[in-house]
Amino acid sequence: MAREYKFKGYTFYSEEEYNEAKKENETIEYIKSRTDLSHTETVIGLYNKLIDRNVISTVIGLDFLKRLRGLALKDEMTSESKLRDLPEISVSKKKKDKERAKLTKVQRLQRENLGLKIVVIGLVAIIIGMFVIVLTGKSSPLKSVYEEQIINKYAGWQQELTQKQEWINEQLYFLEQNGVTYGE
Repeated sequence: MAREYKFKGYTFYSEEEYNEAKKENETIEYIKSRTDLSHTETVIGLYNKLIDRNVISTVIGLDFLKRLRGLALKDEMTSESKLRDLPEISVSKKKKDKERAKLTKVQRLQRENLGLKIVVIGLVAIIIGMFVIVLTGKSSPLKSVYEEQIINKYAGWQQELTQKQEWINEQLYFLEQNGVTYGE
């Protein structure tokens, strides 16, 4: 399960988001200590500058911008048109973790093992393809082994036949020498 980090009433689901929020909070505290927020024009300038420079990236900063916006709008002389729109802050990691938490353990295992199954099926297909190539290819190593065995077998038969032919020729010669005729 994902670890949760709490800061200023907000929950962060990664250490990176948590550290970013802490850093942004330090920046906000520095700005507050150096800025007189009692003057509406200063508040409006600070608010718009923070949005224009895209300084705010966490809910901590968004909360600060909302407070600045509220301070600026307290002055009845300030209109909405002087203020930029609030930026959108993404909290997608939080949503993903919530979705993961909803899955049962079996569903999580099935989802995680799907990639492994695809890899195994791919490897099996490659191995089968390799066997097909080896067995049907023109220069197959197995084919040359079988050819060699067949050639050796026929060579052995040829040697036997040659020996038998020589024996028969010797017998015929012997019979001719002794005056025996055959096949007439």
